[in-house]
Amino acid sequence: MTIGPIELEIIRHRLEAINADAGETLVRVSGSQIASEASDFNTAIMTADGTVVSCSKFILVQSTSLNLIVRDIIERYAENPGIRPGDQFLTNDPYLGTLHQPDVTLVAPIFHGGRLIGWAGSTVHEPDVGGPVSGGFNYAARSIFDEAIPIPPVKIVEAGQVRRDIERDYLARTRTPELNALDLLGQIAANRASERQMLELCAAYGADGFVDAMDRLLASTEAAFRRRLCELPDGVWRENSFIQHEQRRGADYVPNQVYAIRLAMTKTGDRLAFDFTGSDDEAPGAVNATYPTLANFTMAAVLVHICQGLPWMPGAIWRTIDIRTRKGSIVDAVWPAGVAMSTGTSAQAIRNCVSGCLARLLDGSEQHAHMAMASSQSSGAGGMSISGHRADGRPFTTLFLDELSGGGGATCNADGSDTSGTATSPGATPSNIETNEAYYPVLYLTRRELADSGGPGKHRGGVGAMHAYRPHQTARSISLLSMAQGLQHPATMGASGGEPGSPSGFAIMCSDVPVNMAQGWSDLADVTDIRLPSADTRLQPDQMLVTSSQGGGGLGDPLERDPALIAADVRDGLVSIEGARRDFGVVLAMHGGEPVIDQVATLLTRRTRLMARLGGREPASGEPIHGGRRLSSHFRVVDATTGSQRIACATCGHQICDADANLYEHLARDEALPGERSAITDRYPGSERFRIRHFYCPGCARQVDVHVALAGEPMLAAIETASSLSTDPAP
Repeated sequence: MTIGPIELEIIRHRLEAINADAGETLVRVSGSQIASEASDFNTAIMTADGTVVSCSKFILVQSTSLNLIVRDIIERYAENPGIRPGDQFLTNDPYLGTLHQPDVTLVAPIFHGGRLIGWAGSTVHEPDVGGPVSGGFNYAARSIFDEAIPIPPVKIVEAGQVRRDIERDYLARTRTPELNALDLLGQIAANRASERQMLELCAAYGADGFVDAMDRLLASTEAAFRRRLCELPDGVWRENSFIQHEQRRGADYVPNQVYAIRLAMTKTGDRLAFDFTGSDDEAPGAVNATYPTLANFTMAAVLVHICQGLPWMPGAIWRTIDIRTRKGSIVDAVWPAGVAMSTGTSAQAIRNCVSGCLARLLDGSEQHAHMAMASSQSSGAGGMSISGHRADGRPFTTLFLDELSGGGGATCNADGSDTSGTATSPGATPSNIETNEAYYPVLYLTRRELADSGGPGKHRGGVGAMHAYRPHQTARSISLLSMAQGLQHPATMGASGGEPGSPSGFAIMCSDVPVNMAQGWSDLADVTDIRLPSADTRLQPDQMLVTSSQGGGGLGDPLERDPALIAADVRDGLVSIEGARRDFGVVLAMHGGEPVIDQVATLLTRRTRLMARLGGREPASGEPIHGGRRLSSHFRVVDATTGSQRIACATCGHQICDADANLYEHLARDEALPGERSAITDRYPGSERFRIRHFYCPGCARQVDVHVALAGEPMLAAIETASSLSTDPAP
């Protein structure tokens, strides 16, 4: 049968539907709330060599590099134990292709008439996979031998039958064998559902036609992505992100150590290069990322930020991307470094760096600037493994994903989505409160949106949420192992002058505190001893845990936000009256239960803020620049009268510096402590090491960028241009 463009699109959409059906099958069979409620899983379809041609939209980072697992199986197992119809292979090896040990992957070869035509695969986060600590995470880990030992690929299904010896070995490792067994059955069923429907496509179009169609889909998507890259400007963009971890090694013990993830992204023609070689050395603990984790989080960010309107086809996009890294660094750890906590720590910093650089790249494009998006929430303190014993003595352990209630990043056209979760996990969500309470001995006291948590900007970042629960129907304490990131500084960056979203929050307090009546952390900060979570953190029966997720990053100068939108935010409980003035320079008063704008006070407040940015000087009021080459929404490279090239403000025309200089060293700027917008951030030990750097045009005082940095660090050259690039003359 001849497969034309129409048939090709039918097959592409059919593959997406097959993935969706596989996900539904997995959820129906699984009994774990992690999969059925939080959707912490993903499915994928691959070609015969493992190239990912289609993946679901749940946890993108779990499937974009399944090719690494399949290719390892092909290279090592072709002869022994062999790859045959009806086989399925299980692994949770993060050094091979999964993110961390709790993510268990199952891949199945698909044969037609004895010919290998593709693979189906799925990954599910398991509540427990063994190791010395319930849940799979260990703060005190010095190496992977202090964590759950990874399982290399094993043939757990052979000729359609589950191998009971392998299954028994797998389930013997876990504290939750019943849930893991159900997830395994769900994954087996999901892969079989994908196989059945892929063979139906072979029956409709022929095996040769179907295989050729997958190859053509990869080629056409690659070509479309290369065209998009060619439409974007060449250059170098940089972003830094930070994580904290307790370094535990004898005399070298350093409490609450900071590790930097540093990215320089280069776009040249139709290729993207991500250079992470400047990142810090690996940590002697559980927060390191392996190369597959680095690759997955990089690819997921590329799909979300650049592939709008294009098929999300990782196998095609990989052909245009280079990742440069350094073995033994925190983003490319070497065995036997501990890695179990990577997904909530270093991996989130990787994603934030990639998202920040891609937002700058897009903002520099006349054609595609509308796609620029600030970062969505990062992993935070609300993501944690909890464990303990019920009143009858039965043990329990699970993963709570309350953190997935954070805000989305703002765009140049809209505010970020409130409590939308992480952009690279579009289908993930916190478990239903009633489900958590039904499965485990906890009682939720509140779950609600948190005012002032969205990153301020001309377009506001989406707000995060606050959660509180306590032990229920048990006299025993509950062990809490929180990811504990983003407490000391904002971890969700803004874009184009927008502010970061709020940091995370974590506190344990007496259960009689009326948390449901509090407006936010400002009402709770003085009723508890706020400290960082640790390996021995426990929630006693008379205590409650309060956490908050981060807001999304804002986009654009907050002083340019329409006051009417601020009033609407206040009416909706998304911004407080105090936050309106502090973050946006908008003065409001409540009259008859409605926020009313004080126009005169607002104009005066905003003008005073602009002058303060320039040290008390009046802002310039020059003419906007429309010629030259766009560097970002705020800057253009123009030809000066002297013949050299200069970077000028697109708003006021002020010429700032030579095109080959570090722009950020020539901008007006100030620094603030991370706690300027938070009632509790500066109470966490170590927050004093960070600074929020605000950058302004030295002419008109417009806020053009915001960086999170370590105190005393040099100015990051976040945008680099080449003075040799041609421009139109300045008007």
